[in-house]
Amino acid sequence: MSRHSARGSEYAKLRRHWLETADHGWVCHLCGRPVHLDVPPRSPDAPTIDHVIPVGVGGSKLDTRYWRLAHYRCNRRRSTAPLLEPTQGATRTW
Repeated sequence: MSRHSARGSEYAKLRRHWLETADHGWVCHLCGRPVHLDVPPRSPDAPTIDHVIPVGVGGSKLDTRYWRLAHYRCNRRRSTAPLLEPTQGATRTW
């Protein structure tokens, strides 16, 4: 098995575990709206992991300290742009 595919498998397992067990409140840290685990992958409202320090600019894909819950659409919109302010938790004003 190549190192790349081993990393992908490790990331997939860690991601699944984090989504199922982490205390992230099921709120998108980018828009503040609820996120639901049962939404199909790659749907606009699907749960994704946003890397606070994007992998594309040097962040670690496997460092969960920098993971935040986000909707697929919000995460795609942000891409590798820096966060405008630190995310300590979204407000629940929906």
